[in-house]
Amino acid sequence: MTISRSPENRGGANKLALYSILVIAAVAAAIIITFFVTGFESRSATGDQSGVSDLAVSYSLPLSTRVPDPTEAPISDIGLKLLAVEPPPAPRFIPEVNFGEVLAQGLVDVDMPGGAASETWYSFQVDTSTRDITLFYALYGSSPSIITRTVKIDDYTQRGKLNSAEVTLYYPEGPIRTIVYDRATGIITLTQQYPQPYGPSMFTPELRVAMVNQDIVLSDEAGSISAQLQLDLSGLTDSEQIILERSAPDLVDEVLSQIQDLVIQIEDKRIK
Repeated sequence: MTISRSPENRGGANKLALYSILVIAAVAAAIIITFFVTGFESRSATGDQSGVSDLAVSYSLPLSTRVPDPTEAPISDIGLKLLAVEPPPAPRFIPEVNFGEVLAQGLVDVDMPGGAASETWYSFQVDTSTRDITLFYALYGSSPSIITRTVKIDDYTQRGKLNSAEVTLYYPEGPIRTIVYDRATGIITLTQQYPQPYGPSMFTPELRVAMVNQDIVLSDEAGSISAQLQLDLSGLTDSEQIILERSAPDLVDEVLSQIQDLVIQIEDKRIK
């Protein structure tokens, strides 16, 4: 018996499957390419450049060296605080004193007996005719424009014993007080003026003259203290004054000794 078979198509199914896979891969690649191209064009058209912005930020210069863009917001608007610039120191008030030709003057710090320090302006001046030297110094308070007291020493010699000193005290709201310490007489003399209101007088000239400069002298029983009051009962003058004298040689010596301690500090610290 003869059996015949139809010829087999070997490899036909495999080729068909391979062809189908290639077609599907080509379609998928086309879809992916189309998606990326379309998305990139869309972001470009709408101005979305987040990636470019991130790159620019990461490579921006530090704030201290970057040139600012005129369109940028001020630094204060973006939350940064600048350090406040310290104001320059206020100019120090220098008293105008003229006792002769200036030898030396300037500023030094002196240590007070209570332990506090005070900035002091000093001036050494010489009278060219008599060759007498005057030392003047001023002590400042809490403000560079406020002087609390001044000291004037006539016939000054370096490291020499002080013969006298004139101390002037200044008060924020009060009359100026001047005290003179004289070693030769051992007397302390205080002078203080009291400003009075001044304006048109309601009295006749004869009556005003009769009431001007009414001197009153007061003294203690021992005679060591005396006070002279110069009063104007008419109100014609613009000030009145009191002059008080006290004889206390030991007290004068102690006062001048402590003043000399400050003078020695000025001599040691001043510019030479």
